[in-house]
Amino acid sequence: MSKMGLMRKNDAVVPVDEEALQLLYDAVRCLPAGLIVVSEDGRIAFCNPLADAIRGVGERVGHPVAECHPPRALPALDRLLERFRHAPADRDHPLVVERGGKWEVLYQRITGEDGRFRGVVWLAHDISRHKLLQQQLLHHERMAGLGSMAARLAHDIKNPLNIIAGAAHNLKELVSDSVAREMVGLVEDQVRRVEDLLAQLRELTRPLKPRFGQVAVNELFSEYLGKQPPEVRERVELIPLAEELQARLDPDLLVRFLDNALANALHHSPTVVLSLGVATEPEGEWLSVTVRDFGPGFPQEVLDRLFEPFVSTRPDGLGLGLTIMREVCVLHGGDLQVANHPEGGALVTGRLATR
Repeated sequence: MSKMGLMRKNDAVVPVDEEALQLLYDAVRCLPAGLIVVSEDGRIAFCNPLADAIRGVGERVGHPVAECHPPRALPALDRLLERFRHAPADRDHPLVVERGGKWEVLYQRITGEDGRFRGVVWLAHDISRHKLLQQQLLHHERMAGLGSMAARLAHDIKNPLNIIAGAAHNLKELVSDSVAREMVGLVEDQVRRVEDLLAQLRELTRPLKPRFGQVAVNELFSEYLGKQPPEVRERVELIPLAEELQARLDPDLLVRFLDNALANALHHSPTVVLSLGVATEPEGEWLSVTVRDFGPGFPQEVLDRLFEPFVSTRPDGLGLGLTIMREVCVLHGGDLQVANHPEGGALVTGRLATR
């Protein structure tokens, strides 16, 4: 038989099921949000574990809430408590919002059934996932705009470029002077360079629409390297997973990721290490694809802007490789991290959700 406790309701003392109270307590304790209750006299009446982790309440339950705030925040805290303490009981009480990098904090006035002020609830929930989704949406929109611009630019340049290339070829056949032929050769070289840049622009316009399926990760990477020319295979060391992993990925997008990753790395380094890893975290299982080269690494002024299109460490590059790699990771629910290795060279790691 359930034990009964007592609680006040409508100025009367009524029995309450203690098991129900314990269930309510456990539910609040396990909330995926931080919750602190401040009594009408400004003391911490309750703090669940997540709120304790966020604000470091510790053993200060029962103490004034001011003890959990730095001195500079006390005037604002006093104004907040006064606002709720003296707000009219017959009026809606809007939430006061604080936005930080990770947590959204909401304050709500607590009243009794008679409308009397009883305290304040502090509620914090994690908004980092929401912010990530917003960033991904903005990223997709920006990439779509860049793709449209690149397609128009490539189309508009192609025809006059073909005319220049044809004229240079014909001119080279007509002149015999060595200096003139050398000058025409320079024109042809620059035409080829522009054609390469247009090819990179067309890469940006190719749609990144994932088609997920079950993929054997080690097998995919081994087959990819096996199809590369010998001069590429000889320069790339693959460190596979300790055990084969079946993951829900888009193999075509992974190939585009690797094409851009190895092109960048091999341009700056004689050898490249391509290593795979897998990690299980509370939010799921992740595949990491790490590319390390042994070149000069990224200059700091470039490192801060690497994901901006048209920012590149290569004189013949448009800076689209890392942008495309990042897009592939985002479409797999992950991200791309770029850094310089402590022992030299660049370190690029793609993180992809496996299911």
